Amino acid sequence: MFSDVFQLFSLIWFLMVKGGWVVLAAGLVYMFGWLYMDRIQMAWYHKLEWVFLKITVPKENDKSPLAFEQIFGHVHAMHATFTPAEKYLEGQFQIWFTWEIVSIGGTISNYVKILKKYRDTLESAIYSQFPQAEITETADYFDSLPKYNTDTSEYDIFAFNFKYKHPNPYPIRSYLEFEHSSADTFVDPVDGLWEELTKISPYEMVVFQYIFRPIADDDWKETGRKLVSKLKGEREALEEKPNYLAQAAGWLINPFIDALIIRASPGEHRPAPRKEELPPSLMLHLSEGEKEIISAIERKLAKLTYQTKLHVLYIAPREKYNPSPVYTAIIGAIKSVGSADTNSLKPDTHKWTKVHYGAFKEWEKPITTTRLNYRKRRFMSRIRRRFYFHGPAPMILSTEEIATILHFPRTEVTVPQIEKVEVMKVQPPPELPVIYDETI
Repeated sequence: MFSDVFQLFSLIWFLMVKGGWVVLAAGLVYMFGWLYMDRIQMAWYHKLEWVFLKITVPKENDKSPLAFEQIFGHVHAMHATFTPAEKYLEGQFQIWFTWEIVSIGGTISNYVKILKKYRDTLESAIYSQFPQAEITETADYFDSLPKYNTDTSEYDIFAFNFKYKHPNPYPIRSYLEFEHSSADTFVDPVDGLWEELTKISPYEMVVFQYIFRPIADDDWKETGRKLVSKLKGEREALEEKPNYLAQAAGWLINPFIDALIIRASPGEHRPAPRKEELPPSLMLHLSEGEKEIISAIERKLAKLTYQTKLHVLYIAPREKYNPSPVYTAIIGAIKSVGSADTNSLKPDTHKWTKVHYGAFKEWEKPITTTRLNYRKRRFMSRIRRRFYFHGPAPMILSTEEIATILHFPRTEVTVPQIEKVEVMKVQPPPELPVIYDETI
């Protein structure tokens, strides 16, 4: 035993002397660098001032989702660039904001949590499209909810998040596809969502939480452009990149193979292989459906984009807990904006608060219960804290896609319990007399 331990330490010492210390030092530098960045970033984050706003929708709304596309295009001004000193000495990073649709007993409200310094940007964006809306600072609705405990709380939760079915460059169906210009009508793709949120019982609560983080074009669009080139069949995209390892092996092996072939059949020579010339593009040979997919991707690449996370939370008393009718209707409403040719939003069933057993239900019950409680605690903490870096990987949505799934319902859409502005706000008439107090 002692000889084995001695041989192990001898091997470690040999590796360290022969250069292993370089790898160890590099690992330590990386680890301490990561811990340093995490420390200064969290210190900077906790100094930020946030506001929690309630948005009351206008009583009359005849605008299409284009208005929300303009709003999110305006708010994209939150995107910032940082100097190396701001990034590595102060710990600054790109911040986010949340937009939440909350139904409490069937009464729907809109809330936004955003940095205090960006409040004016958000308000000007909303008022420019909806002058009759009201934006007021309010308390977080989670503050009135007792802290959740999987064993002792009087209420229980069901939670999940949506994810893309296909890679980010593929878009979901746009609201433009639901407009019928000839009939001058617009079929709201998420009418079913509003309908379901108003139908819940007085003791139930549903939270639809969007987390938006604006990103620059350079962060992902190059991948999308390469995909478009590949779908178009452009020569540069179809040409295989050289495999230098295979080429090196070929240079070593090919002379021996050639010598064997010449020796086996003297007087015969192999013709040099002809390199097949690829056309500049295959666009002329694509079907109309394939061309429409390319056009949809290119339209998304032309828009401003956000890294987006979409969480859904259902809350109800334990004795009346019944999430199935609610979450199935919500999933169905969101799936209506999907397309088999491009992309769609689907629930991440591998991580939602429903854990299935493998083979033996009763034997595995302690394990499934532990996993379920862990997921519920994680989801509840994540949604209450609204911290971007926790949870699943984000989707990349354009302002057009966001406006498709997030907008105020139009007047013709019957949503009786959504909170609306009841008092008309108008400007005072210009001929209104003004009294000046000369004693001031």
